[in-house]
Parts: sequence; structure tokens; C-alpha cells
Amino acid sequence: MATNPLTKTVYYDSEKQKSVLQVPFDLIRAREILWGLVWREIKARYRYAVLGFLWAIIEPVTLMLLLLFVFSFVFKQRIPSSTNSEVPMATQILCGLIFWQYFSSSVSGATLSLINHQNLVKKVFFPREVVPLSSVIYPIVNLSIGFLTLILIHFLLQKSISLQIFWLVIIFPILFMFSAGLGLILSAGHIHFRDIGNMVNVGLTFGFYASPVFYPLEWVRHAYENQSLPQWFYYLYILNPMAGILTNLRESILYGQTPQFSFLIYSAIISLICFSIGMYIFRKQSATFSDYL
Repeated sequence: MATNPLTKTVYYDSEKQKSVLQVPFDLIRAREILWGLVWREIKARYRYAVLGFLWAIIEPVTLMLLLLFVFSFVFKQRIPSSTNSEVPMATQILCGLIFWQYFSSSVSGATLSLINHQNLVKKVFFPREVVPLSSVIYPIVNLSIGFLTLILIHFLLQKSISLQIFWLVIIFPILFMFSAGLGLILSAGHIHFRDIGNMVNVGLTFGFYASPVFYPLEWVRHAYENQSLPQWFYYLYILNPMAGILTNLRESILYGQTPQFSFLIYSAIISLICFSIGMYIFRKQSATFSDYL
């Protein structure tokens, strides 16, 4: 995008538009559109909901209670002892759920975002990255409410909060960057192949069980150490960036431990690569999005 000095009008500059280095400056200029879309998504979600923001508490807590019942009564004899068994299972489950729901909502929402806002994309010129990024930002509202609920329950049960919780300032940006990177890649692909939307739903369902969402990573390690889990499967499991992210979140928020730096560094590198690839692919294809909508 550039300005004609004679007419003071904005015209389309394809070379500059495709430059990835231009993205931060474009997003700064389009910040009002970004926050407008975020606010629009929040209002659309809760405008006609009687309970409003309470659903951000009801959904994860209800699923937590269901899973707690399963682990406490149905599979009680099969659950291995955890190295952090002093931490209530309820908060361990809830911690994984609220951050997974943020990741799941962000990725699925960003994937469909360009299609859902096709009228805006076709009629208004602005940095297209704004659309999927808004779908990664607005679920932070739900996450914040769920997080405060988790802290309240954890404090009531444990009577203390460790200062290690401030590692969240480093861990959450890694999760945000990973979610945004996947969202950019998938939203760009969904323009051309509408099957990607269904593939994302299947992938997120698979990831829910293949990541330590409602169980700690210690259970997977226990199975590996007892040789009930193949070595190759265990190493494949921990290659999943969400395994490290969710484990570090539990360790810092609930266990009062310093996050495992091997997981922290690995997750940060993968997230940065994913985000960079997503920005590159999205920016290179964004000029032709309107042709496929």
C-alpha cells in the first residue's frame, strides 16, 4: 500500500504488499480494525447468552467434573501415582482444559475467519493478517476468566500460590505464537481447500487426547518407564509442542516449580518457526484471497 503524492489517495502496491517485513507496520496502522474485529467477536459470542461470560467458567468446570468422576471412580485402580500427587486432580485437569480450549478456539476460529469475514475481505483493503489474528486474540477473554477461576480453586485447595506462576509471562506468548502461526497457515490454506476446516476439527480432537490436557505428562513417562509404551511412541509424543507447553504451565502454576527449560526452549523454537512460516505464507497469498472467496 502506498500514497500518490498528487492525489493523496491510497493505491495498491503489489510488491510492497507481499513483503513480510511490512507486516508489523501494516498491523500497527490497522490496529483499529483489529480491535474492532476482536470486540465484534466478543459481542457476537455473548450478546444473546443469558449467562454471558459465566459460560467461560461453566464449560471447563463442567468438563473437569466429568473427567474427575471418570478418573476418581471408573479408572481409579489404573491410574499411576504422580510425582505431584499432592496437587488435587481437579486443578490439574482444569489447568490443562482452559489452555487447551484457548488453543483449540484460536486455531479453529482462525481457520474459518477469512470465510466468515469474506464480505469485509472482498470490499475493504486492509492487512488480511488482521482477520485470523483477531480470532487468536478474542479467546484470551475466556482464558482470562477461566484462569482466574483456576487460581481461586487452587488457592482454596492449596492455601498458597507460588511465585513461579510468573513464568506464565514467558510461556503464554509461546502458546499465542504457536496458535497464531497455525491459524495463519490454516486460514490461508482453507481459502483454496475447504476440506481443511474438517481436517482441523479432526486434528484438534486427536490432539486433545494426544496431549497432556486432562492428565499429567508423568502418566505417559510412567508408562514408558514400565515399558508398556514403546520408546519411539514416547519420543513422538513429546515432539508435540503442546506437550511441553501444557506441562510447563502446570509446573509453574500448580506445582510451584521452574519450567523444564528443554521443553521451554523446544516449544519456543517450534512456535517461532511456525509463526514465521505462517506470516510468510499468508502475506505471499493474501493479495489473491478475494479471487477465491
